[in-house]
This record gives sequence, C-alpha cells and structure tokens, in this order.
Amino acid sequence: MMGIRTVFARIGQHIQKRPLVALITAIVLIGIAISGAAQIQSVTGDRAFVGQNPTLNTYDDNFDRGTIAMLVRGEVTEPATMRAIDRYDRRMSEVDDVEQVVSPADQVRAEYGQIPGSEKKIERVIGNSHSEVVTVVLEPGLTQQQSRPVYTDAVDAKEWVAFPSGIAVTVTGSAAFSSQLSALIQQSTQQLLGLAVGLMIVALFFLFRGVRLRLLPIVAVFVGVIWTFGAIGYAGIPNSTLTSSVFPILIGLGIDYSIQFHERYEEELEDHRPREALPLALGGVGPPVLIAMLSAALGFGATWVSTVGSPAFVWFAQTSIFGVILTFIASLLVLLPGLTLWARFRDSSPDETPTAGGPNSTPQQEESEIGRLGKLLGRTTRLLAANPLIVLSIATVVMAGGFAVSSDLGTLADSEEFIPQDLPAYLDLQEFRSVAGGGDNVQYSILVSGEQLRNPEVLRWMERYRTIASDKPQITGVSTPATLIKQYNGGTLPQTERGVEQTLTEIPEDQKAQYYSDGYAQIQVTAEQGMNTDEELGLFDTVETAITLSQPPSGVDVHLTGQSPESTPSIVDQIENRNSTTGLGFLFVFGALLLYYRNLLRAVAPLVPMAFVIGWQNIYMLALAIPVSPLGASLGALSVGIGAEYTIIVMERYFEEVEQDGVSRLDAVETAGSRVGKAITVSGLTTVFGFSALTLSPFPILADFGSLTVGVIFLTLVAALATLPPTLIILGRLSDAIETARENKLLSTRMGITEADD
Repeated sequence: MMGIRTVFARIGQHIQKRPLVALITAIVLIGIAISGAAQIQSVTGDRAFVGQNPTLNTYDDNFDRGTIAMLVRGEVTEPATMRAIDRYDRRMSEVDDVEQVVSPADQVRAEYGQIPGSEKKIERVIGNSHSEVVTVVLEPGLTQQQSRPVYTDAVDAKEWVAFPSGIAVTVTGSAAFSSQLSALIQQSTQQLLGLAVGLMIVALFFLFRGVRLRLLPIVAVFVGVIWTFGAIGYAGIPNSTLTSSVFPILIGLGIDYSIQFHERYEEELEDHRPREALPLALGGVGPPVLIAMLSAALGFGATWVSTVGSPAFVWFAQTSIFGVILTFIASLLVLLPGLTLWARFRDSSPDETPTAGGPNSTPQQEESEIGRLGKLLGRTTRLLAANPLIVLSIATVVMAGGFAVSSDLGTLADSEEFIPQDLPAYLDLQEFRSVAGGGDNVQYSILVSGEQLRNPEVLRWMERYRTIASDKPQITGVSTPATLIKQYNGGTLPQTERGVEQTLTEIPEDQKAQYYSDGYAQIQVTAEQGMNTDEELGLFDTVETAITLSQPPSGVDVHLTGQSPESTPSIVDQIENRNSTTGLGFLFVFGALLLYYRNLLRAVAPLVPMAFVIGWQNIYMLALAIPVSPLGASLGALSVGIGAEYTIIVMERYFEEVEQDGVSRLDAVETAGSRVGKAITVSGLTTVFGFSALTLSPFPILADFGSLTVGVIFLTLVAALATLPPTLIILGRLSDAIETARENKLLSTRMGITEADD
C-alpha cells in the first residue's frame, strides 16, 4: 500500500514540475479521440440485443429481407397519383441492394401495359382505395448500416417523383425505423450530455463553494468523455439505446474523482506550500480514489460477464469501463495541472506557508476551514458510530423489507417499450405492419435445413406441422413451402420429387425465394399482435412444442429464429438473473479490495453499506413504481462498484486518523466524517444532478434508469455516512477481540512451555 502512495506522490511531483506537459498531452489525446469518435456506428432495435448466433445469421443471409414502405394516402386511384407511384417504383428498382419493389402500379401495368388516364380503369384493378403501400424489398443479409443508404434514396425518390397536392406520403418500414431511431439516439446522447454538464455546473457552483476554480472538474470530466467517445470508436463499440445512457453516468462518476482530488489538494494547501501540497494530496487520496475507480470498473465488468450473449449490455459495460478509467486519467492530466498553474501564477506568495490553517491555527479557523456542513457531518457520524448496534439493526430490518418486496416489482422487457411510444417513426412502422403485415398479426420464422428439403416426405411433414401449429392458441396461420407448392399443384402435394421440381418451375422466382434459398427453407408462423412478453415467450414454447409433436424426418433440422425469438429471451434472462449479476459485482469488488488491502476486515467493511443499499433500493423502486428493466437489473452490480468509492474514501480517512497516536475510534470517525464526508456529500449530490439528466431522456428505459440511479446514489451516500462508521466500530471491536484472543493463546502457550521446562 505504501508503494502505491509513493507512486501517486511521485506523479504529483511530476505534475507539479511540468503542468504544461500534462495539459499538452491531454490536448493531443483530444485530437486523437475526435478521429476515433467519427468511426462510431449505431445499432438499434432487437438487433442490439442479439449476439452471434449461427442459426440467426443463416436466416438473415437467406430470408431476412428488410423493407422500406411508402404509405400513400388520398386519392390513390387518380391517374396522376398512380403515375407518381409508378415513377417511384421504377426509380427504386434501380437502387443498389433492392431486390424488388411491389406496388399497385405493378398490377395496373400488368392489366393495361401502362398507367391509363382513366380513374375508373384503375379502380377496376385496385378497387376504390384511399391508401396504398409501396414496398421496397431489400436484399437479404444486409446490416443496419448497409440498409440506411437505401432509406435515404427512398426519401429522395419520394421528393423527386412529386406527388400531387393533397396526397400524404410517408416513408417507413424496418430500415426507415432503424435510420430514424439511430438519429434519435445520437440526438438524445448529445442532449443528455449537454444537460448533464449544465446540471453539474449548477451543482458545482452552489455546492462546491470555498475552493478555487470550482468549475474546473467539469472541464476535466468533459475531456474524459471526449476520450471515451474516441476509445469506443477505435474499439468498434456501437452506440445504442443503452450506450447513450453511459455519458451522463460518466460525468457523475468523473466528477467524483475530480472533486476528491480537488478537495484534498485544497486541504493540503492549508498547511503546506503549493509545491508540497500536490504530492501530499495525491499520495493521500490517490490510492483510495484509484481503488474506487477500479471497483466501479469491476461493477461494470460484472455486467459484462453476466450478459455476454446480449451485445447491448456488453457495449454498455465496455463503454462504462473505458469511461471510468479515462475520466480518472483526465482528472490527473487536466484538473491537477490546472490547479497547479493557478497556484503558481495567481497566488501572491506561492512559496510561503499559508496562514489559513496550520499548526498554530485557532479552533475558529479550523471550524471555518471544515465548514458548517463538515462539522455537522462529523458530529452526526460520531453519534451514529457511538450506537452501532441500534443503527445497524435498523438498517438490516429495512434491508430485509426491501428484499421481501422485490417480487412485487414490475418489469420492462419488451424492447419496443424501450423507445418513445409517440415516436413518429414508430407510429408509422406500426401502421405499416397493420397494412402490409396482415392486419393485427405478426410473423415469426422457422429455419429448416437439410439435404432433401424438396422431398415429398419433408413436404408432408411441413403440412403435418402446419396442421398441428394452426390449432394452437395465439397462432393465426402457418405458411410453408408445402403451402406454396399445393397452390400451384391443384391443392395437393406431388407424390414424387420429380413432380415437386416440375411444380417449382412454374412458381415465380420472387415467391419461391420466400421459402427456399441455398439448401434452406423457411416456415412462416403468423400470430396475434400486441402480445406482452410472457405471452410471446409462451408462443415461442408453443411453436417449439409443435415442432416436436410433428416429428421432423431424420436429417432435417428445425429452429425457431429471428430477431424477436432471440432477443426477447435474452432480455428476460438479464432481468431474472439480476441477483446473480449483483452477486458477481460483490465478488469482483471484494476480490479487488482483498488483493489491495490484504486484510479481510478492510475488504469487507466498504461492502456492508452496499448490501444495505441493494435492499433499500427495492423499496424506493416500489414507492415510485419504477419497473425492473434489463438496464436497471445491472444496477445492483453497478451500485456496488460506484458506491464503493464513497465507502472506501471514508474508510481510508478513518484508518489514516485512527493510526495516529492518541486518536480514538470515535475521534477518527468524526474527523473522517467532517473532512471527507463533506467532499463525498458534495460529489454525491453533484453526481445526483448529473444522473438526473437521464430522467429527462425520451427513451422510457433510460428515464426509468435515471430515476433509479438518482435514488440509489443518494441511498449510497446515506449508507456510506450512516452505516459505515458503525460498521467500522463493530469490526474494530471484533479485530480487538481476535487480537486479544491471539495474544492470550500465545501467552498461554509460552506459560505452558515455561512450566514444562521447570
């Protein structure tokens, strides 16, 4: 431990000697980061929650055709409108990555060879319609990034064809929704970042008073955030709905690190020259802030490990780990050099011992330095520490109540509920699904693989499956390759494989491609729309059960697949495994503390308040009706890592004081509460301000997470100041008892040896 303190003290000496070198390094890293940030891409929707899956990848490459739809409302049968639809159809058919365009103009051209000038002729073909859909079908296997340029072309084409006045035209569909949602994520990230910074400035201005350059921590944190953008760009980590929540979190955590450094530097300036103050401050507070930062990183690491199969959560954890490390480094390379230059060039007598404080300072001066808040916190922590059994008993009872009500909490597991429900792109997509996707129905896909998928025996199995599945609840229809072949073979299946091949030659290629592709076949299951998560999971079980009951022929592999069947169970698993994630966070942080302190009691003490917070947060969530989301499910592990900062800093200052001669445990508790209690209170409340930006996010999952984190950070602050001091007293007494027992045992052993010698 002394080695780490020495390292930080030397870092402080180097920064004190060469502050401009540190600042120039930070500026150079900003330039490098900006280049990396330009490489960030966005991934939206269910795709963000699905990891690498060979079956899903095969389905995507062969059957998953994204669509862009143009909804046309108004006098569709007017010749001018139909000609505009025809021009749009022809233009989009020439765009790269477009497989085909399906429009009412196709039907009209097939009937007349051209678009007629008579509205009645058009009505004979498409009916007296006031709304039509033009569907642009994309090539299978396109990524979201590859499909977005097609959406841009579709919007440009809509403007180019110049629809008549009075005609409402909307471009929507999966690719359009992905593109618009990606733009909203980027906009939301920028807005949340700006809002968090603004709230932090307000908090620092009013809470962090009595220190020089009190807004400098914001500059340091903002530099760290820029570095983080660059790091995730170079690492290939996409931006997603969850990832955008990281940056307000980083601002909150980074402010903690900067404020701790800033406050301790100001404290050392009370008794030492500036050139001595920085090494002393960094040597004293650097190690606990470092271990606090590593604990936060390990909390995010627990989320990473427990959600390996779900990319969005992994990206969230990876971005957070980059962020806490880089904001910590930014506090060293930006904040401390800035304070050093200020002390060097603005103080009137930089090399003279400060008169405020010092060994000869009066009690009134010391009280002024600590401030009223520090004095109040010191007295409060002493009072609580003097009654440890009462305080810890109350905290334990409340914690037990929190665990008891955890089963009463609601959940948020539908990925479509993560996004704003009034988002125009989402409303347009819902309308498109209703018009083009089968009314109130939704389709799921079953991938069939094998060598003889056109064998009559396999087709008869498909018919058997259709019969069994169609009778199941929630399933409204099943369409298979056998269904298509029967349609072109007089309603029956051919008896021989040659007959199947002959029938397939009569089927148009675009229809055949929906069911067969390069050794694979697809079965489409149509189900009711609007199912909740439990109903959808039940549907997946029903589909799988029907597969088993239908007894597929040997050599045929059958799997339900697609974005929703893969993402929904992953999201639900994350919620159901939240206790495991929290336990993993405790284990990671405990291991780091044990490795650092090499003392069991010191490794346990900072985690006791965190255990209280895990239970307390359930009561908070129940009171505010905050559901358990997959992002919120990770908060247990995160709160252990984040909250460990407060408890570690308080504990470090406690042991720093108690190891001095003539200082009792209660005196040490009071000093720690008055000195670092003030700092963590300011940083904690400032963090709350930063996290509160999330509550204003347009994404419900982020708004709920923001409300949750604000409450948890506040509870963590309370736990650190209210339950850690009594915990330290109890553990101190336990340590004394163990030491006394060991000495008595040793004394007894020596006496036994002496008696034996006599």
